[in-house]
Amino acid sequence: MTRKKDKAKDPVKVNFYLDTRRKKENGSYPVKIRVYDTSTKKARLYTTDFDLSEKNFNKIFYPEKGQRFKKEETEIKEDLEELKNHYSNKAKLLISFTFEGFEKSLSITSGELLDSFYHYESYIQELRDYNRISTASSYELSMKALKAYIKDMTGKEPKKLLFQNITVKFLNDFELWMTEKKEKSLTTVGIYLRGLRVIFNRAIEAKAIDREIYPFGSKRYEIPASTNTKKAFDSNELQTLFQAKAQTPEQEKAKDFWFFSFVCNGMNMKDILNLKWKNLNDGQIEFVREKTKRTKKANSKPIQVPFTDFAKSFIKKYGTTERTPNGFVFPILSENDNAERQHAVKLNFIRFVNQHIKKLAKANELNENISTYWARHSFATTAVRKKASMEYVSEALGHSDLKTTKNYFAGFEDKTKKEILEDITDFMRK
Repeated sequence: MTRKKDKAKDPVKVNFYLDTRRKKENGSYPVKIRVYDTSTKKARLYTTDFDLSEKNFNKIFYPEKGQRFKKEETEIKEDLEELKNHYSNKAKLLISFTFEGFEKSLSITSGELLDSFYHYESYIQELRDYNRISTASSYELSMKALKAYIKDMTGKEPKKLLFQNITVKFLNDFELWMTEKKEKSLTTVGIYLRGLRVIFNRAIEAKAIDREIYPFGSKRYEIPASTNTKKAFDSNELQTLFQAKAQTPEQEKAKDFWFFSFVCNGMNMKDILNLKWKNLNDGQIEFVREKTKRTKKANSKPIQVPFTDFAKSFIKKYGTTERTPNGFVFPILSENDNAERQHAVKLNFIRFVNQHIKKLAKANELNENISTYWARHSFATTAVRKKASMEYVSEALGHSDLKTTKNYFAGFEDKTKKEILEDITDFMRK
């Protein structure tokens, strides 16, 4: 009983964390203090003045029985334990724990709280704690691009990027550097800077910075809109691809997975790999898109996909033999792998499908820029051409509202939009 009471009084866990994402030239990594709020299941990292190799970190904090320490190692452990106790005591003194109140008690005002990189790293760690590895990777790329820009401008590896230094001019110069020197598209610039905008908004919400220095918006810096044009195959091209004879087993597998995506309402390849046997019942597949599972919980409706003959034969061909409810339908992911490993496996499989479907398309004189996304786009345009209502397409794609679906179609090539309109109005020409 006493343990339970103690646990209730101590909702915050403070531990050491070796940040192996930040390898230094001498092979060591920064040692950080990780503070985890068990009530909100969120964590933040706080820097220390210590760097250690993985071997020394494990030796000091996870010693073997009878382990002897050098004087220097003992001093490092004592200093870090003292710092950890300081953080723990500060957390316990708070009547109701919040990171904002905790950081204020530590007097982190002019340093880390004003540093955008600190906020990036805290949010990235929070995303990883929730196993949102893909999103975390996106923010890491955003931060790396900013660091690369500053290093190119100053010749030095930046340790900080204060929010007040991220001005409209800074953002315009970054955009120019990305497009002119790095030859990146405005779409890429937009992806990176939307990440930075989120970091800004989180810092403002946490009262770490004043809204007056916010550089985004009308009459300030406007983030470039995506210029990616959606591509799709028409019915003739789909028939050509479907009837195409694969030259290798890899092409056959890539083609099968591509068309399974197509017949399953354009299901995202990551969602296909995440399917479990419990998602298959009553003659249909029922699932929630990973993309919207966390971001739109209120509108997160399951998508229902009726089984077609192709889908049935595909699952029979590629599905696992052991059909436990929580087991994956396809033997690509392993339940024993952590979220980061599963994320890497998904990316590798998508690359595999794209690589071999491109070869098959090229061999059959189709657009070789085809990718897994084209299956989703082709499903949507085909549905509309076959006189499906916008409401049906919206539901099939898993969109939260019709506005999202209309914006989705606005991104297609003009040629495709014209063909859809002609198909819809073909009765006028009879």
